[in-house]
Amino acid sequence: MNKKNIINNFGVNDYYPEYALRDLKKLWYWNAILKRNINKLEGNFGDSPIRQMNFFSTWWNNNLILVICDHNGMNSIHLIVCELTHKKMDQIFEIFCVEIAGTWLDGAKHKTREIQEKLKSNNPILYGTLVGSLEVDYNPDSNHYRFPVIYGGGMFKDKEEVKRIELSNAKPGEARLRSKLEDFTQAKNNPDDFFKPLDMVMIIREDGKMVHTCIYLGNGKICHARFQGEGKVKIENWKDFLFEVMSPIEEKIIRYHPVIAFKNPEEIIRHIAKCVEGEANYYSESKKGSFLIFDNSGNSNNCENFVNGCVLGINYSELADRRWNLTSNSFNLQEQINSTNSKLDNLTSYTPWSKISEIKGHRRQAGYENFDINRDGISMEAYVEVQPKTTIFKDIVREVIDSWR
Repeated sequence: MNKKNIINNFGVNDYYPEYALRDLKKLWYWNAILKRNINKLEGNFGDSPIRQMNFFSTWWNNNLILVICDHNGMNSIHLIVCELTHKKMDQIFEIFCVEIAGTWLDGAKHKTREIQEKLKSNNPILYGTLVGSLEVDYNPDSNHYRFPVIYGGGMFKDKEEVKRIELSNAKPGEARLRSKLEDFTQAKNNPDDFFKPLDMVMIIREDGKMVHTCIYLGNGKICHARFQGEGKVKIENWKDFLFEVMSPIEEKIIRYHPVIAFKNPEEIIRHIAKCVEGEANYYSESKKGSFLIFDNSGNSNNCENFVNGCVLGINYSELADRRWNLTSNSFNLQEQINSTNSKLDNLTSYTPWSKISEIKGHRRQAGYENFDINRDGISMEAYVEVQPKTTIFKDIVREVIDSWR
C-alpha cells in the first residue's frame, strides 16, 4: 500500500488544506507502528468503529494518540503511548482507557481536547488513570515476569503505567534468551544504551532478594540513598555503584520506566538535588538518623522510598510492605504526590542550583534532550486530528494478514 492510500485510510482525502504534507507523513509512520502492535490493538478495540484519532505531542512524549472508539454505542477514549526504539532499548507500546464519554460524539471530541491539555500538565498521570489511583502488586516468585513489583492502576490492572524491563544474567543451560544475557552484560558497561535519565533501576540477587535501587541520571551517573554508618544520599558513578552492591550471585537488573509521566523532570531533578543537599533532614532526628527499612507507617527512608518519592511522588517501599506480609498496595495519586512533594521541598530552605545544574548536565550529556522530535525526517511533534472512514485497526489487521499470504 502506497503512502497516499495509507493516509487516506485514516480518513484524509485529497483536499485536506489544514495540514501540511510533512505533518501528514506522521500518519503513515504511525501506520507501521500500529501494524507492529496488532495483538494489543485487537485486544483493546476488536471490530469497534473508530470515530476519531488525535495524533499529538506533549513535553514527555511526541508519539501519542487519543482514540474515540464506539463500544456498543458508548464512546470510550483511549490513550495510545509509544516510545520508539532508541539505542539498545526496545519500543514501549501501551494502551490505556482514560474516559467513558457517553453516547454524544461531540461531547467525546470536546473531552479529548480537555485530556490533551491535562496530559501536558506537570503531573500527567493524574489524568492517565481512570480513577486517579495507582495499584502496585508484588510477586514473590523471582522467576516470574511480574517480580518483584508491577505498577499498574485504575480498573485495568493489566496496564503498566510504569514499565518493568528486565535484564537477566542468564546461566548456561537455562531457557533464557542469549540476547538478554548480552544486554545484562552490556548494561553494566554502557548504561546509557539501556536506561533513560531519571529511570528507576533495581538490582536483584539470585535468591530473589532485592539488593539495592537507584535513580539513573545519565552519562554513567546514579543517585541513591544508602545507610553506611550514617544515612547518605549521594551521586556516584554507575560502575562504582555496581561494584558496591553487586557480587557473583546478582542475577537481574530491572529498569522501571514511567510510560505516562508522573512528575515533570524539572521537579524530579529538584527533588533529587534537595535530597542530596538536605540528607541530614532526609535522615531526620525523628528517625534517629537511621536507615528505616521495614517501617510501613510512611516514615521509612530506605532506598526505595527515595527512588519512588523523587520519580513517582509516592513515599513508599515495596520492601517494607513485604515485611508486613502485604501482597499489594494502592495509592491516591493526587494525595501522595502533593504530600511527598511537600516533604521533599522542605528538605532545604533554598534551591540547590549548583546540584540541579550538575544533574541536568548528566542528562544532557547522555543525549536525551528531545531526541525524537524529528524521526527519520518526519515531524513527530505534528498535531493531526482525523476521522477515519473505516474501522482503521481492522483494516491494518487485514493488511498484515494479506502480507502473510
